[in-house]
Amino acid sequence: MKQIFFVKPPVPGQAKTRLSNFLGEKAIQVYKILLESVIHSFEGDVLLSLSEPDSTGYFAQEYPTLPQSIQKPGHLGLRMAEAFLEARRDWPEHSILLTGGDVPEYTPAIAQRAANALEQFDVVLIPAGDGGYSTVGLSHNLQADDATIRSSFEGMDWSTDRVFAQQQERFRTLGWTVATLEPVEDLDDAADLYRLMRRPLPGSVRDQLSRILPSIAVILPVLNEAENLKFVLEPLIESGLFSHIVCADNGSDDGSQELASSLGVEVTHCQRKGYGSTCLVAMEYLSGFSDWDVLLFTDADGSDDPADLFKVLGPVVSGRADLCIGRRQGGLLLHQRFGNWLATFLIRLLYRHRYSDLGPFRAIGRAALSRLRMDDPDFGWTVQMQIRALRAGLRVQEADVTSRKRHAGRSKVSATVRGSVMAGWVILRTVGKEFLLNKNLSRR
Repeated sequence: MKQIFFVKPPVPGQAKTRLSNFLGEKAIQVYKILLESVIHSFEGDVLLSLSEPDSTGYFAQEYPTLPQSIQKPGHLGLRMAEAFLEARRDWPEHSILLTGGDVPEYTPAIAQRAANALEQFDVVLIPAGDGGYSTVGLSHNLQADDATIRSSFEGMDWSTDRVFAQQQERFRTLGWTVATLEPVEDLDDAADLYRLMRRPLPGSVRDQLSRILPSIAVILPVLNEAENLKFVLEPLIESGLFSHIVCADNGSDDGSQELASSLGVEVTHCQRKGYGSTCLVAMEYLSGFSDWDVLLFTDADGSDDPADLFKVLGPVVSGRADLCIGRRQGGLLLHQRFGNWLATFLIRLLYRHRYSDLGPFRAIGRAALSRLRMDDPDFGWTVQMQIRALRAGLRVQEADVTSRKRHAGRSKVSATVRGSVMAGWVILRTVGKEFLLNKNLSRR
């Protein structure tokens, strides 16, 4: 059996681009850790197939004894086919396995099981959890000409969740027998990385990754959300993203506090009514911990989609922004949309910055947050943060997020026009108050 690893030179902006949307340049460090953990575990019979010449010299330095080749130009399927054809010419008596270099769970033992399968089947596939596949192998017994092998990798919807099914069907259409092994996770984006961290890993790899991953805390303001908390908290807990998950309770009497505690998250208590007040208490609590660098705010009613976590966190974690605000798509009532438009229009008029939304789903860096000296006790909290971010010169981005209907129950604010009007008045008052404060500060 011969093993080919498809790899990219570790160049920022070229390798692990989806992961870098979240981690920035640290994505390259993660890539190197995973490459080394996999490739160094194989002894002999390994070829590194590079997507392009390695201007960094990394592969020659890290793997000086391993043969290296440059992939032929073309789409991924064509490059894979050409790699197989070249290997079959060089090693006609050996089955060939081709694997991405970023498959941290791929081991020599798994490779051997795949090779054993190729003694009975024409091809072997090892699926990945995202609908793609991490490894494909061709048996030395496979009777196929070059054109047929090239055609077997044509027309795949690469980088989609359909690839494994399409590839399996293509092989079978050609009359080839197909073996499949248990799925092995590859690493494409931040969600893959955090799934990986919840699976068994060599201790040294886990330690290295833990030192790179960001430390994130999340605050959920809560007022009588017992119907929603399990629905909201479980995805946050399962994500593995957070060093602290804080339910900032504002005097619930429906068992929200007890339910949150039973789910294993932290709970703070604020007796003074107000959205801002309960956020301030939770922030004061978190200030006693050093193990977070980024703070996420999200609602406890299920309106924020956990699928958007990385969209909101990515700009801040990667260092591209100090504050990222979720720009809600859909889900807002007419009076909410009008209030949102009016407040953002006033900010644009007074501060010459075009915000699209004042939504509560947002992430901010710890150092940036400390500069804002937040103190609004009510629904002016979000707009105060956005105005003070401008005044402090923070780098601000917005990310499109899905705004869902609350999971259960009625909103304490937007369920009625009166509640929305009152909240809108508080927000507009805050815009004016912050503008006057800014004028007073500029006179000093």
